[in-house]
Parts: sequence; structure tokens; C-alpha cells
Amino acid sequence: MGICGIILSGGMSRRFQRPGEPWVDKALYPIKGKPMIRIIYELLLNVSDIIIVSTGIPERAEIYRGVLDDAIYVKDVEGFVGPLSGLLASLGVCPHEHAIAIPVDMPYIGADLLRELLARLSTHDASSPILPNGLVETAIVAMRSSVVKGVLEILKRYGRAKLADLHRGVPKIYLLNMKKHDFDPMMIANINRREDIDKGAKYPEGPLDGDVDISRSYSISDVDSPLDERLRGSLWWTLKTGDPYDEVRLYLSKGVYMFAAYALEDSNNIFERYVGRMLLESMFSGLT
Repeated sequence: MGICGIILSGGMSRRFQRPGEPWVDKALYPIKGKPMIRIIYELLLNVSDIIIVSTGIPERAEIYRGVLDDAIYVKDVEGFVGPLSGLLASLGVCPHEHAIAIPVDMPYIGADLLRELLARLSTHDASSPILPNGLVETAIVAMRSSVVKGVLEILKRYGRAKLADLHRGVPKIYLLNMKKHDFDPMMIANINRREDIDKGAKYPEGPLDGDVDISRSYSISDVDSPLDERLRGSLWWTLKTGDPYDEVRLYLSKGVYMFAAYALEDSNNIFERYVGRMLLESMFSGLT
């Protein structure tokens, strides 16, 4: 079975810059003698037969061609922004039903983790890693192209931009507990600043000790229909009603506190939105 490997490299690397110095493309910054984008490219060759690079703007493609052997380059979809735009553009040229995306700034990730995520696509629409505190690494995502492309098209119409919207919108998502499977937490460490290189990482405290299976019964075609009870517990129900209760309850019962917080942020109630923001701040501040 063919698999598309997607490298998300469309950001501006603002936190990676240093005052008074020329702008540095983080994708080209060397880690142990290799540009980060080359490290991710070689990693994806272990699990995929086509590499797609989302560059955000077309000018970067010419630069990356001098670093990578063979890849397809895509620019952002017009009218859509951020990583979701890069994903939609990439899936638009992916000929396979299965794909996996990785951000360019995760040079320590391993092929074994990617294989574990891809294996879940036999029963689920998408899969990503999760940490014991309920924080999901949404930028690493294995996906069934047909389903996820449909979700992204709808998110574009809604004007949504968070990576977590993809996970909240697909009917079936599998979250792989990194700690349970003995994966080094450094595998999903982002190199946001140069100080993050070789900084090390440890697991945050949290009660989640197993994988998470969230399987909802709707199909993507149900999203544009009149309000359907099968949409309860998903992003679509929350957006249509302004009431996140069903979605929050589902995520809290599974230990996916990050998604519960995002659902609260979509509430019509100002106090619930505030709680969502506070919960997210607490979760992210616990990372080292």
C-alpha cells in the first residue's frame, strides 16, 4: 500500500530568529550536520514512497530542491491559512489513501512511532500521539486522505485554522499514548528556538495511562445536513449549536483534556471560553 509522507514547512520561524541577525530558515538549520528538513525527509522515506513538502510560499521550493533528492512541492491553498492549508494542498496531490504529516522542526522523531500511527488507519480516520496530561501532538498526524480532505474542505468554509479542529472533526480518531508505548518524549519535541536543540524532554504529569479511541458514528456527508444527532460529541455539533457540553464530556471521559479545552473555547458562554483558555495555558506550561 502506498503512503504519502508530508513535511509541513510553511511557517515563518519567528521564535527561531535572533535580534540583529539575518533571517534564518529553520528548515535549513543543521542538526548534527544535516538540515532539519533533510532529517525529516530521510525519516519519511522509511514509511512512505512519495514525499510532499508544504512550503507555504512557492519561492521556498527552489531552495529546498537543492537539499532534498526528490519531492513534490505545494503552496498554501488560497483562502486558507496555517498548517491546515498545507495539509489540504498536500492531500490534493497525494495519490494514496494513507498519508502521514510531520512538521519540519521535529528532527528527533523516529520511524517506529510513525509506523504505529499508520497502523491505526486500518480502523480509524486519523491518529496522533498523546501525552499523559491529555495533550495531543496534533502536528503529527497519520490520516486517511479521502476523509481528512473532506474535513479540511469543510473547515476551510468555516474559516477554522487550528490543527486540533481536524481531530475534533474526523469521525474516528486514535490517540497513541507515547509513555505507554515507551517512546522517548524527545521524539515529539519542537525546535521552536535554537536553545531547544538537544535540550531534552520529559513526560508531563498526568493520569492518562492508555491509548484513546474516539469513534463517532457520523460520516463527513452528515456535516452539511440539518443538525444530526450523530454529530453530538464532535466539533460540528459544538459549532452548530454553540454548546460544547457533549464534546467536552466525551473528551473529559477519555482524558483528552486538550480537546475539551478547545471545545470550551468554542462555547457561546464567555465564562466557559475563559475556562478553556485557562486549561490550555495550564497544560502547555507543564511542558519542559
